[in-house]
Amino acid sequence: MDSKNVCLSLLDAESEAQALAILMTVPEVADPKNWCPLDRRETNFNITSNQASDGGKALTELMTNMVDAVLMRAAKDHGVVATAKTAPKTMYDAVDKFVKNLRGGKLVNLDYRDPWLKDFAQKNLVIGITGARSKAAGLPCYTFVDNGEGQHPVDFEGTFLSLSAGTKKSIPFVQGKFNMGSSGVLGYCGRHWLKLIVSRRFDGTGHWGWTIMRRRPGNKDDLPIAEYLVPGGSIPSFPAEELFPFKTSKGKRYEGVHLKTGSIIKLYDYQVGSKFLSFKGSRDALNENLVETILPFRILDLRQTPDAKRTGDRALGVDPRPFYGMEFLLLNSHREEGADDEDEAAGTGKIFVGKFTDPDLGEVSISAIGLKRDLPGWLKSSNNRVFHTVNGQVQFKQTRGYLSNCGFPALKDRVVLIVDASGLSFSAHNEVWKGDREHIRSTIDGERYREEVTRTIRESEMLKQLQAKVAQEELERAAKTESNSLFQKLVDKDPTLAGLLSSRDPTIRLPSSGGRKGGKEIGDDEFEGAYSPSFVRFEEKFESGLTVPINLTRPVVARTDAENGYLQRTDIPGRVILPESLRENFTVREHLKDGKLTLFFEPSAGKAKVGDIYLLQVSLHDAGMPEAVRTTEIKLTVGDVVIVENKEPGERSENKSGDEGDKPGKGKDAPMRGIPPCILLTRDGRLIQEQETEQWPKDFTDADGGLIDDLGDGNVVYKINYDNVYHLKYRMSQHGSIARDVVTEKFILGMRITLMGYEHAYRSQKKAMGPEANGLDEFADEFRRMAARGAASTVLALAENLPKIVDATSVQADVE
Repeated sequence: MDSKNVCLSLLDAESEAQALAILMTVPEVADPKNWCPLDRRETNFNITSNQASDGGKALTELMTNMVDAVLMRAAKDHGVVATAKTAPKTMYDAVDKFVKNLRGGKLVNLDYRDPWLKDFAQKNLVIGITGARSKAAGLPCYTFVDNGEGQHPVDFEGTFLSLSAGTKKSIPFVQGKFNMGSSGVLGYCGRHWLKLIVSRRFDGTGHWGWTIMRRRPGNKDDLPIAEYLVPGGSIPSFPAEELFPFKTSKGKRYEGVHLKTGSIIKLYDYQVGSKFLSFKGSRDALNENLVETILPFRILDLRQTPDAKRTGDRALGVDPRPFYGMEFLLLNSHREEGADDEDEAAGTGKIFVGKFTDPDLGEVSISAIGLKRDLPGWLKSSNNRVFHTVNGQVQFKQTRGYLSNCGFPALKDRVVLIVDASGLSFSAHNEVWKGDREHIRSTIDGERYREEVTRTIRESEMLKQLQAKVAQEELERAAKTESNSLFQKLVDKDPTLAGLLSSRDPTIRLPSSGGRKGGKEIGDDEFEGAYSPSFVRFEEKFESGLTVPINLTRPVVARTDAENGYLQRTDIPGRVILPESLRENFTVREHLKDGKLTLFFEPSAGKAKVGDIYLLQVSLHDAGMPEAVRTTEIKLTVGDVVIVENKEPGERSENKSGDEGDKPGKGKDAPMRGIPPCILLTRDGRLIQEQETEQWPKDFTDADGGLIDDLGDGNVVYKINYDNVYHLKYRMSQHGSIARDVVTEKFILGMRITLMGYEHAYRSQKKAMGPEANGLDEFADEFRRMAARGAASTVLALAENLPKIVDATSVQADVE
């Protein structure tokens, strides 16, 4: 076999069919003895078929392995033994030490115009898309190129072709410790699972090695077994000074990417998803699965038509784009010279939500990225808003409904939450995540993790303040676009309708004279803290000590002048330092807002005991401080069991901070009976009778009746579809503009009344179900939309015809 010619021909092939045709010309391929099952096990299907549930997720596993390879090479270039005690402890530390000092290893600390991002990516981490551009033409090919450590041919079986060797398990600064990324993509590689692997060791010793993987041929009902080519029992190899892995759509060699060492992996006819076939769609498929890429990537679409009017790669028919992960995308523009469709940043800034530590789990930090009203397309078409990550790679997602369930319905399209679980202990990592890295296991640690994340989110004063701000903005916006006079008369006239506007149902709330609990009123200047704190001290009521019941949680509050993002900023973050004995025996949740540091202490089962006494001193420190600032010491005592009423998961009635905000006149918003505001929706966002409207959501149709936008604390906005087909049909059947406007008023009033009744029933049902209603919020928007759709099809028929066919005369006639 001409090893080099076969390998380079496969590298040039741009479809599964082309690759199969090349393999059919090689006599060694036809001999089953020249193929070996992956991991040398005939039952490898139980691993290869039990990983990522979609092609986009599987690609991110491969990207993670690429970053690992580059960091491993960087460590070797710096003479650092990866397993030594002196090696970096995290991927972020490794980036700062080996690659570039990013002040915390975070790409988001760089300006998107920094030339290093593009230059490093082009030389080290590139993904090329070639082949088909449309579903009718077939599926595209994806080629992954990294200038990392590479492997000798004799080492392929213990690295690329292993499922269980665990070669990275003892290396703290890499992510792909489970050998799954290399095989997780197979099921999405066409019908035959073709995947080409080419690699050469970083030091230039030895030749290029290569093999191709496939699904073993046979009856389609046979179990799917992955195998790889080993002619004569060894990995094929060949000498070459350098390789050029890409060609343009015109078949010319692309000079922009070449390797003297490193690795190339090519996936043929890759199924990333039918809606992701376009280049933008391909990038969108990655956004939800990588919050951070750790190192910068370059994605090249080599399927474009050359254009002599353009410059650089685009003149060659190559469309290059940066890819740095979801967080960078939301907080920064990705605009580059010559790009056509790159948007400005969709995020408004990063918010510290909270942090917790647990003796069994480790450390978890939660942040939020505020979003502008107009969501980016990839996020608008997704229902996911909460992303649990390990070293930037998404392990689990939660939906908009989860935010509603946590008490933040107004934020479900105004924030993305990032739960950074990189600090989980190694044992907790295995206990919490399922092998597919898409679900949380129902183990003791898995359930504990879920509960602590939910509690930390629900307690967040920063999210509560943001929700209040968003709700007030939306209510003010709705008030400017509606006329309530007719609806007000109807509500005033009918006490039954007025009864639906109880304080527990949709209302308009106005701030009471006492102001809101803590912080500042919306519209006031934001709290401006210090970059590094100059003090931290307990509030006076805690100076005598704190007792925490063995089965409950209790907070302790300290005051400081540290800025709100102090504990989670990417550039020189601060940290809370507690005595080690407390970290070892308590779960601790941390919140910082407007100079108020709140720490929730929960005794860890089997560790803390009733009667134990601990000395509690809180210190704050960051790398820019010569020494930490500290509180005085107080006693923390573990108390007896306290019986409390049942609460929903994540709620703790005992979490009373001593804040008097819930007392009359102490800042709680005063509920008022009022009219739920209304906004009209139209197909194109046009003005209706000189009033502003909102454009339809992406998946809306003329059969939809509208939406109910839940803003939290009983506030809702009704959004009525003016362009509903039933409304327009009745409207156009009238003669004259006045008669048509009367129909429209009937439609809008009828919809508001019907939706008000639905919302009252929904909230009453939730109250009656108690904790069992916890999952309803997950589907609340679907329920509301369904109710609006049904109401829109009947409300005008009732309004127009009931008065004609039912009156006193008709009823009297029926009685007689």
